Amino acid sequence: MKKALIIAMTTAIMFGLASAQDISPAQHAGAKSLNFTFGGLGNFGLGASGLVNLPSSSNFVPGFGASYFLNSETAVRIGFQIAIPSGTSPANPPAGKPGTDATESAFSLGVGADYLMYMGTGRVRPYLGAGIYFATVSTDEKSGSGTNDGTGFVVTETKNRTNGIAVPLNGVTYIGGSAFGLQGIIGAEFFIYNEISVSAEYDLNLFNTMGSADQVVTTGSSSTTTKSPNTTSILGFGAAGATLHIYF
Repeated sequence: MKKALIIAMTTAIMFGLASAQDISPAQHAGAKSLNFTFGGLGNFGLGASGLVNLPSSSNFVPGFGASYFLNSETAVRIGFQIAIPSGTSPANPPAGKPGTDATESAFSLGVGADYLMYMGTGRVRPYLGAGIYFATVSTDEKSGSGTNDGTGFVVTETKNRTNGIAVPLNGVTYIGGSAFGLQGIIGAEFFIYNEISVSAEYDLNLFNTMGSADQVVTTGSSSTTTKSPNTTSILGFGAAGATLHIYF
């Protein structure tokens, strides 16, 4: 999926460069754009198009956003990302013995809002900005265990495992938690046509507070809760990514 998106974006750029059309970027008061994020790297950071890269490792979560131009030089932008991965591992118990399939699931949600200031009037428009973001993730996994003779069988459920889900979902290890922060933005937007552009940007975390959710392990009728600390940082590496914009 990711490779196909990159190929499509590269093809569109090549056609745009080969075109003799004069480019007049469709950025003016009242202009709107739909923004589709191709990627982003980082934990609890904002990726391209104001979209939150959810708390995970080396995550690729396609996102959606929209921009509204106050005038030709300033715009506000919102973004949204969601992921609901899940997986199942068959129990395969001995014949006639109890068993239950192991399951893993996660729910990830991120939202962000930015204020952007554009420079220049040509085909390439650099921009600076600032934004806020919020991300949250919850996880749940269940598995059963017992002796070979079928006695002592119990089901264990772990919510918001602090060291990641035992079996990563789609190559991503999700950890339950949430984050809120402020970011600085620097990027550039390249117009392929008047109403179609691609952008790349880097986001610097100015302020970030995040914490893992409390881990709750329930085995049979007993339950254990592990408290997790919150962390706060000022200035730090953010996220980078590329976005396709369609203006209307």
